[in-house]
Amino acid sequence: MKLFVNQKEFLTNSEKLTVVGLLKEIQSPTAGVAVAVNNKVVRKVDWESTMLTEGDQITVITAVCGG
Repeated sequence: MKLFVNQKEFLTNSEKLTVVGLLKEIQSPTAGVAVAVNNKVVRKVDWESTMLTEGDQITVITAVCGG
């Protein structure tokens, strides 16, 4: 399946993939992270049930502390 993660093409062998599964595949932390699929924010409680489909545009934003 071909997805776009932060505007970069990402290919996976998984036919069924959730937001949580994608984060594991791209080795992203799950704490301090926001995810949007096709420009719609996905609540963290919905990550395990949100299925991704071919061509989805996923944005992963990681919070950074600083000053």
